[in-house]
Amino acid sequence: MELDEARRVWIVEDEPAAAAVAAELCQNVGVESTLFRAPLPFLTALRGDDPPAAVVLDWRLEHELSAALFLATRHRFPTLPIVFWTGSPVDLLPDMIRADASTRVVDKAAGAGAFEAALGWAVGESPAAG
Repeated sequence: MELDEARRVWIVEDEPAAAAVAAELCQNVGVESTLFRAPLPFLTALRGDDPPAAVVLDWRLEHELSAALFLATRHRFPTLPIVFWTGSPVDLLPDMIRADASTRVVDKAAGAGAFEAALGWAVGESPAAG
């Protein structure tokens, strides 16, 4: 499948296997992805003028930086779609994330379909349950 640069997402995932799976799932649905394995390159890119269509964040990043990256993204791009891809129960995520209208939370255990549905929502293809 040909990748569509207009549907480019940034993936912030520090676990190599999960990062590879997320990138592969994006590719499978024709979405270009850029992988950030550490916060600083992501924050540097976030300061640029060319935002992605969406951001995929791992909730359990090293040093518990996920909430800080969420806030930085919201500060720079208040309505940019964010998909939190997590192995944690949704109710353990902070209210500011669960209540955010431009954020979807996907359990990694829910499989590829749940991730792909949220990705479709994030790049404007179809609604996904929040």
